[in-house]
Amino acid sequence: MKLRRLLIVDGYTDEPAGLGVPPYLDVYSREVYGAMKLADKYSTVYYLTIDQVRSNRSLFVELSGKVDLTLVVAGALVPGRYLGGEPLRDVEELRLLKLWSNSPIALGGPITTYGIGGIGGKRTEIIDEDFIIIRGDLAPWFYQAAKYGIDRISSLDPRESYYLRSKALIRGTEIVLQHPNMNIGNLTLEIETYRGCARWVSGGCSFCIDPQYGKPLVRPIYDIVKEVENAYKLGVRNFRLGRQSDILVYGSPELGVNEWPKPNIRLLTQLFNGIRNVAPSLITLHIDNVNPRTIYEWPDLSRRALKTIVEYHTPGDVAALGIESVDPKVVKLNNLKVDIDQAIFAIEVINEIGRKRGWNGLPHLLPGINFIAGLPGESKETWEFNKELLRRIERKGLLVRRVNLRKLSIIEGTKVSYMIKKPRIAKGYESFRKYVLKWQEEMLRKVVPIGTKLVNVVIEKVERGVSYGRQPGSYPITVEIPQELEKYSWISVEVKRHHSRSVLAEIVW
Repeated sequence: MKLRRLLIVDGYTDEPAGLGVPPYLDVYSREVYGAMKLADKYSTVYYLTIDQVRSNRSLFVELSGKVDLTLVVAGALVPGRYLGGEPLRDVEELRLLKLWSNSPIALGGPITTYGIGGIGGKRTEIIDEDFIIIRGDLAPWFYQAAKYGIDRISSLDPRESYYLRSKALIRGTEIVLQHPNMNIGNLTLEIETYRGCARWVSGGCSFCIDPQYGKPLVRPIYDIVKEVENAYKLGVRNFRLGRQSDILVYGSPELGVNEWPKPNIRLLTQLFNGIRNVAPSLITLHIDNVNPRTIYEWPDLSRRALKTIVEYHTPGDVAALGIESVDPKVVKLNNLKVDIDQAIFAIEVINEIGRKRGWNGLPHLLPGINFIAGLPGESKETWEFNKELLRRIERKGLLVRRVNLRKLSIIEGTKVSYMIKKPRIAKGYESFRKYVLKWQEEMLRKVVPIGTKLVNVVIEKVERGVSYGRQPGSYPITVEIPQELEKYSWISVEVKRHHSRSVLAEIVW
């Protein structure tokens, strides 16, 4: 039987290279929608977020009775707390969906391979119950199910599969019209430029899933730009080139061959220029991951690449650096990327290119630092090494947008899952965590000093006389306004006070 009617329940995803928690919309639902429409333009695809299901169970029950299959996309593998939505992380909630559904339930996304995710500090939970499990790319599975029938699905060559997925993403932009954040105006599409990690040749970092995709596969510039163009025509104004392990090496001929490929300035320029040409009035164009070792190994080319990004992007951008630890023992055992001197160099270069303030009140491009607690080899000395990195940043007068300190989640199949059974957090972690919070508060005073005016702040939550808002973008600053404003309104504010991860502000009329 051909699959003609489908309900997608977006349980949200968060991976090392990819975010799908509102206001972000990741690739999975889009590729499924596009694959269904490529196979049969008359097919019907409904879309609900998990938060919509929680608030309106009857709608889920009704729609699940109108379709042949319900697909649940989930897998928040990177521990985090979110303002825009709460990921599906509870197996019991998954069982309830199955109980309520009037159609069979399939699972897709990271949940099928790496587990449902969690809050960090433990192993992820693999789902092996009575669901239809769809591993790998979703686009080929749903394309074949819609065109030939579920019983006639066959595996595809990885490159053929990725080609179909790329085309499905272009067609799948139409799903944005069903997303609740579309009417708010802050819906942000997570755009994939390539899949995999350059460091797959050495196995990559011990905890990371990206090297397991194998040799990196790069999307053509035409496909990426066309996807943005389609979404822009539908009304999307916010985009992040976030689905890749290092945006600086997009299109590098050495990608997948050398562990530290050199940036390809020509293709990077064509990519960003192409996006701005088809989306001239976009509000947000940001990036995510940057490998600090790329900057160290290729300083001149990296400067040119960063200048290209700053020329075409929008301010408030963040280059997330997966430093994880600068303790030499931890770096060696976990095949991490940089030592303390290399990390400082990368942070200096990003500051050199990106710290100038832009039209929306924020510096153009700043580094973000990721630390992980619980990696093999960690000891109380680890925190001193990491503190010294932060002290040197402070002494040099450098700016950092944010520091993410999270506990290791052991994902099945990664190298670390064979090294340890569960994370062991070394003594001194709590002291380091408090140090980071205080350090971040002082840093935030420099990034957005008192009196800074921030525009395009979207109110996302209102409770107990306080409104909470953020600008669309990568790692946006949470803004607290001590009055109840209309939810989802767009405002401008002036910064009055600082916390470690947020600012207190007053509305500017």
